[in-house]
Parts: sequence; structure tokens; C-alpha cells
Amino acid sequence: MKLSDTNPRRVLVAGAKFGETYLNAFLRPQPGLELAGLLATGSTRAQQLAQSFGIPLFTSLEQVPDDIDIACVVVRSTVVGGPGTALAEAFLQRGMHVIQEHPMHPDDAARLQRLADERGCAYWINSFYAHTPAGRCWIERARHIRRLLNDEPAHFAHLTTSRQLLFSSLDLLLRACGADDASVATGENEEGEGVFGLLRLDLPGCRAVLRLQTYMDPDDPDLHSLIMHQLTLGWPSGYLSLEASYGPVLWTSALYDPRHRQNEQSLYRSVSSADDDHFSRPGTLTLHPAPPDWRHAFEVDGPAGVGRVLQSLNRHLGGEALPAEFRANRQLALARLWQQTLRRAGSVRQRGLSPPHTIDAQELLEPSCVEAEREV
Repeated sequence: MKLSDTNPRRVLVAGAKFGETYLNAFLRPQPGLELAGLLATGSTRAQQLAQSFGIPLFTSLEQVPDDIDIACVVVRSTVVGGPGTALAEAFLQRGMHVIQEHPMHPDDAARLQRLADERGCAYWINSFYAHTPAGRCWIERARHIRRLLNDEPAHFAHLTTSRQLLFSSLDLLLRACGADDASVATGENEEGEGVFGLLRLDLPGCRAVLRLQTYMDPDDPDLHSLIMHQLTLGWPSGYLSLEASYGPVLWTSALYDPRHRQNEQSLYRSVSSADDDHFSRPGTLTLHPAPPDWRHAFEVDGPAGVGRVLQSLNRHLGGEALPAEFRANRQLALARLWQQTLRRAGSVRQRGLSPPHTIDAQELLEPSCVEAEREV
């Protein structure tokens, strides 16, 4: 692997669409790293980004200089119809470390892992959402809850997502459960509209129910997810939920009072200590807030996750141990689970979809029907 004790490692971003999120990671200091260029098709968007970040824009692989240390491939991989896998391979052949955006076909992942080993390079698949502040909070709090409960696994798990975001949802689930793999069984479509299909995932000590959106728009595959990420792990003590891709993360405690059978006092009884009053504890606790808007998610939270991955790789190249989530066998197991889950789910239904009706925040904050009736 290329090592540098003094000079910052030079980072190239390949892709000007979602790659903008990777570029935004450099809106904040990234010690030991230098943004060195953007590889894209030369669109107006790419030109504007390169100019804004003060970096060269390359429009072909041949233009990319050899002094790049880390290449971030933020282009669709082969399995989803893009050139990202070929780009990753080309960078590895030139001795560059590679971070590639998910999803990845397991055969392609295994082949690039072997190539990386041959070239003495690092090759990491980034599932993205597990590294954002909300994703990290959900994973870390799940692990902390298990420790508080003497390593008791979750009693149940629910996750709802679309096919576009299944890979990252599975990574969030496995990491929160402390598992490297799971097995998947076919479920069935929900009765009625058939918007979601049901599948079962069996993890060590826990069974998860996956609700997977059954359709997508082939002409607009990045959008139209009814739910991007919604995951819940539950114990008799309560349940931990990641309500949306960028938060909030909530802990909802179980309703229980050891003295609920006593008839001497009412619910409003006075107690000598707040610790003795189970009803003084919050029913739901916000462990991580939702971002104020989507712009914040794309300019702050998402890039924070990218920065975390880049810094993890930089430290690893400097001699630190390989983070568990980027071990080759674990990344390969995740890719295989993603593939198996899609196979069990069956063919996706293709639909041409119209833009959804946007409900403005102010509309939701208007007086409710009940309040309106009270005013009459």
C-alpha cells in the first residue's frame, strides 16, 4: 500500500451526481487528505463543481494523473447498469486505493478484492448510510442496549425499504445486530395494493421482517422510494428505531410499572424519589434528531459520513487495523445477502411514475379539523 507520513493523500472523486456528496466532505477540513480532482463526463454540472472546489476536471481515465492515492468511485456499478466496476478495476490496476459506492455484485466484489490484494491496495465498498451521524447513532445505541441487557439479542426486527436502498439497509441491520451474515426466506406480498413484499431474515438470536417495495420507475431509479430506510430493533425493555435515512433515532421504552397491581395509590401518587416513579421517565427519547431539511442532509450529514470513511481509510493506510465493517469476508457476505434477498423477492415491477404531490410543511402545521371545530 502507498504510505505517506508527511504529504496528504490525494483523493479523486469519480462521478458528478451523487459524487457531489463526496466533494462536499471537503467543505470541512480532512486532515491528511487533499481533494485532487473530479472525473466526470464534462457536463455543465461537473464543470461548475470543479470550478467551485478549485480542482481539475478530468473527462477520461487517461487524463487522471498517477499521483492519485485514493479514488472514490461514485458511479453505478455493473450490476445496476453503470461503468463504476470498470472504473474501480482500472484504478486498482494503477495501484490506487478504491472506495466504491454500493451496491456491488458479489462476483465483482470478490474479483476486485483479489485484484486489490495483488496490487497491494485497499478496496472498500461504502454502503454510505451506516456511516452518517444518524446511521452511526442507531448502530452504536443498538450495541449499547445489548450491553446494558447482558448481550441479549433483539427479540424482533423490522425494516422497510426500496430495492434501490436494500444494500445499505441490510448493512445497517447486520451492524446493529452485531452479525456478519443472515439467511433469507421468501415471504409474500401484502394483500391489497401489493406495494410491499414480505420476506424473513434470520440472524443470530433474532428474526427480522423485511418489507420491500415491489416496484420502481426504470427511467428514474434514484427516486420514488416510498420509504428509504426505516428500521426497528425491539426488546421487552423497549424498541430502538431509525425513522428515516438521516434520522431521527428514537428509543421508546416499554410501558411497565412494577406496582401497577397495587390499589393503595393512584397514578398521580407522590414518590420520595424520581427513580421510583416509572411514569416520570420519557415514553420516547430522541437520541439523534432529524436534519432540518433535505439540503442539510446532502450538504452536512451525508458528507460527514463520507469524511468518516475517508479518514478511516487514511488511518488504515497509516498503519491502523482494518475496521471490521470493511473486512473483505464481511463485505462479500453483505453483497451475497443482498443478491439472495433480491432473488427471493422476485422480479421488480416496472412502472412509469409521476412526481409525487408535495405537501408543504406549513400545510401540515395548519389548525387541525378538531381545532377548527373548536373555533366554530
